[in-house]
Amino acid sequence: MRDGWEPVSASITILVDNTVMELIPGSKFVTRLSRPQSSFLSEHGFSALVESGNKKILIDTGATGVAVAYNLKLLGLKPEDIDTVVLSHGHNDHTGGLALFPGEIIAHPDAFLNRYLVTPAGASFDLTCPAQEKFKDRVRFERGPVRLAPGVWTTGEVERTHKWEELNLFRIQREGALEYDSVRDDQGVAISSANGLAIIAGCSHAGIINTIGQAVKISGINEVYCVIGGFHLIGPGESKIERTIAELKRLNVKKVVPIHCTGFEAIKRLSIEMPSEFEYGTAGCKIDL
Repeated sequence: MRDGWEPVSASITILVDNTVMELIPGSKFVTRLSRPQSSFLSEHGFSALVESGNKKILIDTGATGVAVAYNLKLLGLKPEDIDTVVLSHGHNDHTGGLALFPGEIIAHPDAFLNRYLVTPAGASFDLTCPAQEKFKDRVRFERGPVRLAPGVWTTGEVERTHKWEELNLFRIQREGALEYDSVRDDQGVAISSANGLAIIAGCSHAGIINTIGQAVKISGINEVYCVIGGFHLIGPGESKIERTIAELKRLNVKKVVPIHCTGFEAIKRLSIEMPSEFEYGTAGCKIDL
């Protein structure tokens, strides 16, 4: 274990996800906060709240800002209560609510360039972060790991050890030219807990196995307790499902909570092939470490 990675107590609440589910039981690992008359909103996007000590850290802000603001209110919180917003990457389904938050924003230098998704059929979708003029003066750009609180760090830019995890789907505009985007700004957040590392990934464009490896490398902690977030195994990513599951088993990950861009097929397969480790996550789920 490296300095600054001493185990801490923390909670992780999934604020924004593609789905919300009520009236099903929680577990020893997941508490379900969404209830009738106080139902969380969902949208295609991701946001998670990390609370540790007196720090409130928001990872991403969803696609519109509507869901993240509404769901924070259900927790009795306002945007002003958030100490730091960390971006997992700059795509608009993770950055749409940034203008709501008046505090510091931590992002990779590539996060706010013009970004596009190009499908195998040739269709193009603009993924650029919106309303940048409203918050650009509050952004702290960092490529490397950043300590957010005791025992809570960003992974920084993720080393691409497993080349099989990368997908050629994205484009980025630099100095007027459109080029292949390997999404170098993709990063996770790692928390040192008494049970090992808890790793939160927005979309895992760097690869969820690469992201885990980066967290282990910078922390010096080999035990991976849980991995939460988007694993990007949807669409063309379905070709990676079996290998990803095999690697998660090899790494002896104790709990997996695949959401957002993981995709139905991958979530189904994870639930079947890792039944003891799998936890069904949606907006409104809270995990206490």
